[in-house]
This record gives sequence, C-alpha cells and structure tokens, in this order.
Amino acid sequence: MISLALQKTLDGFRLNTCSELPGTGFSALLCPSGCRKTTLASCLAGLCRPESGFIRINGKTFFPSEEGVWLTPQARGIGYVFQSHRLFPHLTVRENLFYGRRAGRRSEIDPNALIEVLGIGALLDRHPRTLSGGESQRAALGRALLSAESLLIMDEPLASLDEERRDELLGYFEQIPKVTPLPVLYITHSQAEAERLACTVIRMKAGRIVSTTTLNHRDIS
Repeated sequence: MISLALQKTLDGFRLNTCSELPGTGFSALLCPSGCRKTTLASCLAGLCRPESGFIRINGKTFFPSEEGVWLTPQARGIGYVFQSHRLFPHLTVRENLFYGRRAGRRSEIDPNALIEVLGIGALLDRHPRTLSGGESQRAALGRALLSAESLLIMDEPLASLDEERRDELLGYFEQIPKVTPLPVLYITHSQAEAERLACTVIRMKAGRIVSTTTLNHRDIS
C-alpha cells in the first residue's frame, strides 16, 4: 500500500494531497496542466521537500524518514521516466540499462525478461542518437525499472509522441506487471491512457486530489 499526505507551497500555489494507492500495479494520476502533479511526483521521488505530511510505500516510511532525516533521491530506490528519455548519449542502450545497477540498486527484475518484454534486444549495442522516439522511451523505461526498488513514476511518458507511437508504447507498458510487482504511478492528461493501464485512477485539480476510483476490470492482487 502507498499512503501519502503532502503539503507544499511553491510559487504561491499550494499542493495539499492525501490518498492511499495499491502497493502493486498501475495507479494513474489524471489531471490537467497546472495542478502541481509534477510537484507531487517530485516530492515522492525526493526531488522536492514537502513542508509537512508523510509518504509510506509498502511498509517503508520515506517522509518523515524513520531515521528522522530527509532521504535523498538515491536512497529511495524510485525509478523515474520523464517526457524526454534522458538517456546518457555516450553510453549504449545496454550500458544505459545497467547504469542503475552499477550505482548499487538491488532490482529483482530479470534483465533478460525485461529486455524481451520491452522488445529492445536488437537495440542493446546502439547509442541513443540512433534511436527513434519510441525506442528511446522503451530504453529509458528499462533503465528506470532496473534502478527501481520501491516505486516507478512515469511522468507523461507519451506526451512527445504521435498517436501511432503512443498506441505502440502503451502495449509495452501493459507488459510491465509481467516482469515486476513494483507499484507504478502513471501521470497523464489522457483518460483513455489511464483507463487502459490503471487499476486505480486518481483525479487531481488545483493541487488537491478530488477523487480516487478503482477500476474493477483490473486485477490488483
């Protein structure tokens, strides 16, 4: 179970959220621009410090930490997929994938199974500049999954792609639960994406979570 209650004022705008989400599978954060969804994701990932509240993910307290200190992003084991792929340009796809593990992560995902599910086996020896947008995002997703221990955040990962590529990538995203029990927070403007992927849909407006809906057609066990 993911439990959070966060308060944060930034540039005169106040984030004030409280929610409980499943500790496995996809949860979609569905919201328009300007509602501080990225601020919420940044607080979870340790990139932005809340003024008050708490964050607990599957029995581990991230804020305030059990040790009473602010946990750095590196200490949280949270994978993050951005709108832009942010792959290291000087590394091959293979080297990008295993970067997180070299940094000390303890992902239990089978790399070979992940590579097969994401369809990136033929890309392993290539560099990011030679990849299409969809290929880059699949490689970035693989790297984030192999570096994640507690949560994967996907912040509008399809925003820069055309409709055909978005539909293709959604098919790959649907395979993620086959290789990992990690909970996924999927941030999107698209209700269709949220309903296709998620077992829980959270709607956010003006810095507040206004509703949480469980989709009965999804197996969240």
